[in-house]
Amino acid sequence: MRSYFIKRILWMLPTLFGIVTITFFLTKLRPDPLSQMAFGPEGLKDTSAAEQYLQELRRYYGYDKPLWEQYLLMWKNILTLDFSTSRVDKRKVLEKIAEALPYTLILNAITIFVVYLISVPLGIWSAIHDATFIEKTLTFLLYILYSLPGFWVALLLLRYLAGGDYLDLFPLGGFRCEGYENLPWYLQLWDILHHLVLPVTVSVYGSIAFMSRFVKSSFLEALKADYIRTAKAKGLTQRRIIYIHALRNSLIPLITLMAGLLPALFGGSVIVEKIFSIPGLGKLAYDSVYANDDPVIIAEVFISAVLTMLGILLADLAYAKVDPRITFEKTEVH
Repeated sequence: MRSYFIKRILWMLPTLFGIVTITFFLTKLRPDPLSQMAFGPEGLKDTSAAEQYLQELRRYYGYDKPLWEQYLLMWKNILTLDFSTSRVDKRKVLEKIAEALPYTLILNAITIFVVYLISVPLGIWSAIHDATFIEKTLTFLLYILYSLPGFWVALLLLRYLAGGDYLDLFPLGGFRCEGYENLPWYLQLWDILHHLVLPVTVSVYGSIAFMSRFVKSSFLEALKADYIRTAKAKGLTQRRIIYIHALRNSLIPLITLMAGLLPALFGGSVIVEKIFSIPGLGKLAYDSVYANDDPVIIAEVFISAVLTMLGILLADLAYAKVDPRITFEKTEVH
């Protein structure tokens, strides 16, 4: 197991190198953002002053250096975990990420918890009651939910449940209300949860529809296995067969989907955070792309790539934990 772990870590390095390199050169293909800052609509009206300002910007951000030197400087910043400063507000990139991270963690942790809390029991129930009228109706409704665009559902919820034109049950956006600091802890918790009802709803409905169908198909396959027939022949109870024998083996395909939990937990949802004005990593990524803030873009891509590869590695290691037959050691063939 240790040798496999070391090999996987070493294989991650060229993948990470390629992802960051492609991102760096893609940011260089667009028009010069510094020229837009100096000569754009909000730039200086005096041409000579704008030119001088542009040169100062180039020196400040290192754009006066050759492309290869900028590339090496980027890797130096990454390897020292210093992602330079933001082009927008001159703040340290890591400070901006650390400031946005708690909002994304809370939102996505609640989302993942709700998705698995509902989809796993729902998928098991659907597999046990397969082909019944209620199950077919539920499947039809889940397919409809899965096909609905997230941004459209978000706008509908804001209009009918938060806009005031119909029902004013939830806040329009944000993470907490004014005067939050003066509230007791239980009202602070309620205020945060109240603000997150609509964002979490938009985040979970499609995932529940997909995950429950996935759990159902995996569980049905497990129920048809030989060991289930053997368990029934031995006279084991239905509950024991379902929750002890079938459930454990049906979790193996589910672990593949769990590989995306780690990057999803830290990555943020661009659409949800932007529409509901949640100052998390997703909104920060959107604003950084719109503002041509290269240091923040590269930092977020690097962190997301690392978390994605770690998630895949943890999923592989979890395979061996769930199914003892799976091993990563070489076996001798006689």
